[in-house]
Amino acid sequence: MKVDRIDDKIGISGLDIRIGVAVLICCLTSTLLNRLGLRYANGGMQFEVIQKMTACIACLLCCQDNVRVSFSSGVTRLLITAIGGLVGMGVILFDNLIGNDWIMAVMMMPGILLTLFLCKKAKVAYIHARIGGVTFILVTSTFGGLDRFGYGLFRFVSTIFGVLVVVVVTWVFQIAADRKKNVLEA
Repeated sequence: MKVDRIDDKIGISGLDIRIGVAVLICCLTSTLLNRLGLRYANGGMQFEVIQKMTACIACLLCCQDNVRVSFSSGVTRLLITAIGGLVGMGVILFDNLIGNDWIMAVMMMPGILLTLFLCKKAKVAYIHARIGGVTFILVTSTFGGLDRFGYGLFRFVSTIFGVLVVVVVTWVFQIAADRKKNVLEA
């Protein structure tokens, strides 16, 4: 059985182009919103409304060969992001009550285990459960105190935006391919 490897197909594919266009749209949108001063301020922290990195990662992970599969990948991405983020916020609440770095370090293990368990319960592939764990770690560890809630919220908003961009880009490319096919067949 032959396994596709990335070096078996050297060149830029249509999927690569769709990913690139989706990433470009997310980068331009984030940059535009930042230039317009549309940021969420919480105390001394300012959060991007559309986090460039988060939206672009959603593009890389969700863009597929057709709209149906891209949408399905996007739903999975939103589900695991929500699970990891919500478990992270639960741990953050506990950490804010206790306020001890050692206890927070210990809480990371049950938080990861709960994230993995809930993702498996949601019947996502194990690799997706691990990505849910990445969200948990980012939400609990990127900032301190209550700023982690803002980060988690806008991480989810940015993931939604990235998924929507992927679905629209895939849809537009699919329409263009269908039209080109119809013209060639005519």
